[in-house]
Amino acid sequence: MEDFNVFTNEIELTGPAYKRILNKYVKDIPFTPNGPNYESGRKLIAEECLADGMETECAFHFSESVASSVRTLAVYRDEQIKTTENKLSKITMYIEPVNNIISSNTITKEEESLLQLLPNDLEDQKESLKKFAPKELPFHKKYMRFSSDNNVANFVKILKQLPKEWTIIQLTAHYNPNENLKPFSEYRSEISSIYLTLMTNDYSDLTSFGPLTVEIPANVTKLGEKPLFEELYSLLVENYNTIEKAQLLNNKRLIKNYWNRREDIDLRIKSVINVMYKEWLGGWSSLLTGKLEDSTLRDLVVQYVDTVIADWGFIKLTSKQKVLLYNLLESSTQLSSQQIKSCVRMILTQHGNTEDVRQILTNCESCSKDFRILNELCFECLSQCFEKIHHFSVVDGIKAFFEAATKIKDGDELTQLKKAKRKPVIFIVDELLDTFPWETLPILHHQPVTRIENIHFLYNLYMEHQDKILDGYFTSEPDVGRYVINPDKSLERMEARMSSFIKYWCGAWSGHIGEPPPPDDFLRYLSASDIFLYCGHGDGCHFAKGAANGAGVEGATGRSAALLSGCGSVRLSRAPGRTPPSGAHHSLHIAECPIVIGMLWEVTDLEVDKVVSTLLSLYVPSDAPVDWKSVGKAKWSQGIIDTDVEQRAPVSPERDLLLAVSKARGATNFTMIASSLVARGLPVRIRDQ
Repeated sequence: MEDFNVFTNEIELTGPAYKRILNKYVKDIPFTPNGPNYESGRKLIAEECLADGMETECAFHFSESVASSVRTLAVYRDEQIKTTENKLSKITMYIEPVNNIISSNTITKEEESLLQLLPNDLEDQKESLKKFAPKELPFHKKYMRFSSDNNVANFVKILKQLPKEWTIIQLTAHYNPNENLKPFSEYRSEISSIYLTLMTNDYSDLTSFGPLTVEIPANVTKLGEKPLFEELYSLLVENYNTIEKAQLLNNKRLIKNYWNRREDIDLRIKSVINVMYKEWLGGWSSLLTGKLEDSTLRDLVVQYVDTVIADWGFIKLTSKQKVLLYNLLESSTQLSSQQIKSCVRMILTQHGNTEDVRQILTNCESCSKDFRILNELCFECLSQCFEKIHHFSVVDGIKAFFEAATKIKDGDELTQLKKAKRKPVIFIVDELLDTFPWETLPILHHQPVTRIENIHFLYNLYMEHQDKILDGYFTSEPDVGRYVINPDKSLERMEARMSSFIKYWCGAWSGHIGEPPPPDDFLRYLSASDIFLYCGHGDGCHFAKGAANGAGVEGATGRSAALLSGCGSVRLSRAPGRTPPSGAHHSLHIAECPIVIGMLWEVTDLEVDKVVSTLLSLYVPSDAPVDWKSVGKAKWSQGIIDTDVEQRAPVSPERDLLLAVSKARGATNFTMIASSLVARGLPVRIRDQ
């Protein structure tokens, strides 16, 4: 604190003091901090780092600002397992500090009184203590905790250790002080901007430029339109009410009204996705795509951009601007002209060298040289500064890169770009943004996309399964399958459909149908199967309560791909107050389950059965005589499938589970159902024979 004003009794905080307070808060943190407060502090300091041009530090602090409470749960589980396996673990954890005291040259009075409790022969005692010294935690377990190991250097080290095939992207909501003042239902829609952080990316790897972050305006609306967040949440409430009351419909008029509402809901979710893509993200959606499998295509894009830079003399473009331009032009085949031009303008004017602009900024009524980030300046000032730095106008710069984008779109060399195969994308999504259907954005169609809680869980799952990861994929076997279908006995038609499908396509699988499984069976299915299928209400994890280990699903030893097809099976739910959100996938990831697939919100059983059966038929090899998409399904709800069909489509398996998820969305005509399906965890595929 810099100054205290005795006349107003107010403390005046200057910029440097403000930063010192933030630094002290995030560095001198308790062992298990309050999750929401810890996340708020990290967001604040990340925004400060971004304003100071400290990109790597910004990315690190944002990485600490998401799903922190789940880390505490994971640490607690590890401690409980230790205690269960070794009753002396609580005692032996104090052995190392005592050893340190004995070895120290300087001993405080308090430590001396502690040593008096030990025998006089300290050397013998030291040797005795070695027998009980606790094993040192592996680094990925240390990084999960809240300690000095959570630092920028280790964050960078982790990013370099993770598979080079992955594109890791974090989406973070900006800091909002109303989180401390308002109920969640109110402040959740007060998000004016989001931060998109590229932690790893094909072009940043090429340029040796580390993580980068861009700020994207959110909730920008046209006159008369409802803000995007409010529209999504009201849409989800109506979807829930419509499905909840469906079982009470008993006449044709009510049934017709139900289907009209379902169609209206579907149109609204399409509109949400359209606004997200075209008006909210715009050209920045180019940053969400995975690395190209064919590196020659990437090299051609680099060549196009570098040619424009050389021909026009963009001598002062920063490495960040180049990475952004590479990504934008690579995706130009899927973007509109307006999206490209608008994004080029922002890249050229708002992401240049801040100090260059500060030195040549002239007087302006609305702009000050004390600006923190370039997007605080008006377009006129940005344009003038750009022209003085590069010696040509912004309009000419936009024209130059747009012409390159047009050549990529229309030329013969890069015609494959639009349908080119890509490597996995891993989203780390802020809990405030998790409800949005990011995977169904048009630019991500038929790409392998998954979500994960934070970089800590991604690194932990990677290290725990490292021996099974090849070329960025957890390599799985499809041999052992287990299922639990309709355990509550309230979804008879779903039971008929899914049990008939399983018997037809996955005849060697076993499980429970029409009855709740014993808790130990549920855990054994998760631990011993390659694929676990749950078809029923919710996520089914409550069936593990009462198991012998006393830990619920967190007591499983996950090796399976878990497919949970109930309503909201992988959504984040919140208790009242500032309680952090939780979901079934949290517990399953703590149990080291590599991937969990499920639904973000309420869904209807017939459409979900179509999606789930298509997903399994794509991913799981089968000896069935007819491919599932060719099977007659007129009486499927009665448990009858028709294999006596004339037209038989060729079998088209998909061994990449994330691509199978993407393709399975096409099995339903309802966008509301398709966009609900998401994967959380590691990229998974069946091992090549």
